[in-house]
Formats: sequence, structure tokens, C-alpha cells
Amino acid sequence: MECAQPSRTYKPPASAMLCGMAVLGLLALLMLQSRNVALGIVGIAGGILMIWVAWRVQRDEAQLLCALLVIEELSGATFLPLTDNQHYMVRYPLLIAFCVTAVWTGSRRMEIWRGGFRDYLIYFGLGVISIGYSLVPEYSAARIGAAFLIFMGIVTIAWSVTDRKSVDRLLKWYLIGTGIVWIVVLLGMVLMSQDLVWDVEKVSGVVRLRSIYGSPNAIGEMALATIGTGMVVWGSMDGWKRVLLGAEMAIALALGVLADSRSPFVGVAVGGLLYLIWRYRMRAVPMIVVLGVVSVGLVSQLNPKYLTRGNVSSLTGRTEIWRFAIEKIEQRPLFGWGFEVEGEIMKARDFPIWWGPWEEGPRSSLHNEYLSKAVSLGVPALLFWVFFFMRPWLALLRSKEDPWNLKPLFFLVVVPVLLLDFTEGTAGECRFAVGIIATLGWALAERWRLATRQRRAATVSPQPLILTTPSLRRTG
Repeated sequence: MECAQPSRTYKPPASAMLCGMAVLGLLALLMLQSRNVALGIVGIAGGILMIWVAWRVQRDEAQLLCALLVIEELSGATFLPLTDNQHYMVRYPLLIAFCVTAVWTGSRRMEIWRGGFRDYLIYFGLGVISIGYSLVPEYSAARIGAAFLIFMGIVTIAWSVTDRKSVDRLLKWYLIGTGIVWIVVLLGMVLMSQDLVWDVEKVSGVVRLRSIYGSPNAIGEMALATIGTGMVVWGSMDGWKRVLLGAEMAIALALGVLADSRSPFVGVAVGGLLYLIWRYRMRAVPMIVVLGVVSVGLVSQLNPKYLTRGNVSSLTGRTEIWRFAIEKIEQRPLFGWGFEVEGEIMKARDFPIWWGPWEEGPRSSLHNEYLSKAVSLGVPALLFWVFFFMRPWLALLRSKEDPWNLKPLFFLVVVPVLLLDFTEGTAGECRFAVGIIATLGWALAERWRLATRQRRAATVSPQPLILTTPSLRRTG
């Protein structure tokens, strides 16, 4: 398979790092002398630091992946002195700083106009068109801009892959990013107000961990991304690195349990079972039975009411939202209501629930990514997305070849995310930890599919037909 040459790791000169340290030291002294200018100085220092970091990671795609993950997870954190309407002032400048180079270089490559990469751009084009009729045009424009920036960054990262080792390196840097986020989550549990750290549900009274996030479900999604990716690279780790990875996965599991987020763990369990069946065939049956018995026993002993908490028959009220969303889809089945403004439809007078997190306009979630896509851009766009997203995975599963070890990534990460999309809407267009890792896996699988198709086309191309004329001898 023909692949791009690996990019050379770029290291800034030592003078740049010394200058950065000198600037930060000077700013610290100024802050001690005058507290009035502290906020402005912190802003200037943060801007300088971010520009330097963005410049630093441009030549190392694995570090860029880590930076994108940290930006997505921390730019909307509750410890920032900003309201929900002001978080864009942090997220969008950072995305521009870190992804603008990827947009410029990626748009100049012919590969972006081939196969699924071209299809994804067409899908974004439908989103751009939807701005003209969106319920909240400015919101759709901002969302399509952010999605495009992250997508181009992820595609550029995927194009840097040349072999299995480079895939493992990307995933390890992704786990470094999740590790940074978990450290911030733990610090938030200690340093932040406990009213912000813990969420108390109004109806059931259940106390759930949310720490730096606005919702406990975000903790569960981070746990899914960490545990799934950790299982993929576990075999390539050894020594102290494996110990650190095990500790990170244990922390993710523990905090996910404290967040009481069930959907991500169901996705991880189903993906893990499919992985065992794919890898071990019938030999996996005893392992699945043992794991099932142990899991049920632990849950029944530690928290018997965990599985039955809330209104399970309606998936904690989700089915009522979904019925309403389907009615809105029937009103505009072809074009939808605008790119990622699906939460705005819940402001309608006929919406059945008049309390809770469904009063936040376009930031509200339908808790189903597939319905969200249909509400946003229509049913044809949803089917189009399912087609080009699943196409490389189906091609990979039909093939006996897997040089980049992408099949475990599909079962242990992508399948759980796709299942999570049935009950949550935060794994949308490249967003957050789950969206980034799912899109990266898709980009790697699509690269493999296109390269395999090109190689097969070159192999079966007909050889030129050479006609030979037999020599004629004179007789007599």
C-alpha cells in the first residue's frame, strides 16, 4: 500500500523556549506587584503560550491530536470564568490557531477530493447551505466552521500514518491527552465548589459526578474513549508505560461509575463482546459467559439499583423527546431545520417536557445523534453520512488484511461510539473525545480502503496486447 512519507518531527530552537520562560517569569513578577492588571496579563500570557504551542505542534501530527483533544474537552469547562454563551471565545480561536495550517495543507492534496473524504466535504457543504434556512443561522455557521476545522486537522493527522507503529503512536498521544484531562477532572473534584462538582437529579435525587463538565454524561464519554483506546494499544505497551495506562483506565472506570453514566459502559461491553467473537470465534463463548456472570454479580453486590435507576422503560425520558423529534423530521424530511440546531425545535409550544436541560435552545441535545442529523439536514443527509462512514469499515471487515491493526479499533472504540450515538448526541461531527477518536478511526480506514482499491486496480489492469506475425519462408 502506497503511503505518504512520514513527516519529520519539528523541534523549536532552544532560544524560543528560553524566551517563553523569560516572558512567563516577568509576567509572574508583575502579577505579584499589581493585582489590578493580573487578569489582562494572564490573558496576554495565555495568548502567547497558545501561539507558541500551536507553532510547536504543527510539525508533529500525534501532538496535534493530543492538543485537539485537550481543546475540545477543556475549552468548555465550568472552571472557566465564562457563561455558556461565552465559551466560544476560547474554543474557536484555539481551533483556528491549531487547525488553520492543516486546512491549508490538506486542501492542496488531491486525496481530499477522493472517496469518503470528498463525501464528508459534500456533507459539510449541505451544512453550509442549511445556514440559509437554519432556525439559528449564526449557530449553524459557527458549528459548521468548528466541525470543518477539526475534520481537516484529523484528516491531516491520518495522512501522516505509514505503518502500524505510527497508528500506535497516534493512539498513545491520544491517551496522553485523555490523561491530562483526567488530571484536571481530579483537581476539579478537590479545588472546585462541591455544588459544581456533583450533580443532583431533580426527579430521582441521584447524586452524580460531573466535576469540570456541565453534565455527568461527559465523564462517561471520556471513560469510553479512554478504556476503548487503552485496550487497543495495551499489547504494544510494556514496563512503566503499561502501569501508567492501567492506572489511567482504572481512574476512568472509577470516575465513570461515580458519574453514573450507563450508556458508555453498555457500548464498551457490546464492543468488547463483538471483539472476542471476532478474534476467538466459538472459543469466546465461555469467556463471555464468565464475564457476564462476574459483571452481574459485582453490580448486584455494589449497587443493586444501578441498572434500574430512573425510568428505564422510557430511557429516562428520552423516548418522549425522540417521538417529538420524529414529528419534526416528518415536517421537513428532505432538508431539516439547520446544521446542528436540533435543540431549538424543543422551544416549540407542543414540546411535551417543559423543564430540565431542554430549555437551552440549540445547545440542548436530543440524546440521539442519528435523529439529530435527520433533524439538522434531513433524512437523505443522514443516510448519506451512514453510507460513507460505514463503507470503509465494511470493506475492512471483509478483507483478511489489516496491516494497521484497525479492526480492534473498530470493535473496541468505534462500535461503542456508534452505540452511544443512540442515546447521546455529543459524539457528533468530530466533537469531543469520542467524536475525535471515531473520526480518526474512520479517516484511517478510508485511507486503507482507497489505497487498497488503487493497488487492486493497478494489479488487474490489462497488459498491452502484442501481436506477432509468423515469419514466412520461401520455398522452392
